[in-house]
Amino acid sequence: IFPKEVKTVLLSESDFKLDIPLEKSFAFEKKEKKKKKKKGTASLKKRYDWVYSGTDQDVSDNCVGWSSYAKNWSFALEAMEVMCSPEFNLKGVVIASKNKQNTTACTIPPQCKGKVLQTTFLPQDEVFDYILESKFLFIPQIDDASPRVVTQALALNRPVLMNQNIVGGWKYINKKTGEFFHDLSNFRQSLSNILENERNQRYQPRQYVMDHLGNEKAGMAFLKFVKDNFGHRVNIPDNTRYLLPGSS
Repeated sequence: IFPKEVKTVLLSESDFKLDIPLEKSFAFEKKEKKKKKKKGTASLKKRYDWVYSGTDQDVSDNCVGWSSYAKNWSFALEAMEVMCSPEFNLKGVVIASKNKQNTTACTIPPQCKGKVLQTTFLPQDEVFDYILESKFLFIPQIDDASPRVVTQALALNRPVLMNQNIVGGWKYINKKTGEFFHDLSNFRQSLSNILENERNQRYQPRQYVMDHLGNEKAGMAFLKFVKDNFGHRVNIPDNTRYLLPGSS
């Protein structure tokens, strides 16, 4: 895309600003531990199997429009048919698929009736609550540049089922963080994989975030990139530990 003389670095806005979901995940687990002790059980069942964040869908047009296109709503509907089918019988949450007045919702497959909760556009903290109550985050997007909700879900210690054709964000998926699918032909297998691995606690998404992402880790990489390539053009104080993008 860029001429070879243009310096680039594989860093994203979504690499930064993850303290809040990290703190929330630890607080959630502390509460869960107390609940398990009170009930005398080793584990608690999550309310939902999956969650899909539609950001701010085109609800008035039944989720047909740019926002819904960017979230790959048409494929999400096909995937919902699979997840709601008797084969899997999963429960899910589709965030921002109802209008802000909570009177109209985008149409979802009939087999998902009673299995999928549709919400209005929600504040970030409420989105985090739904992610924590789910087994994994579903990301069907292609034309989306590294959605922040991916790293937020990982920081909340939830794996991600992601479309490998996504423009940005693919770098976050590995054996510790989730699974890829490329279309409906391998979606069932990838879905089975993430359910089995989540059940057997094989993922470590939050640890991955703490090891590689966040303001300090990503900021140090950003600082190194700037020093290595533009150090002769900018004055950076000697005691600078890391750099942050303006919005972080």
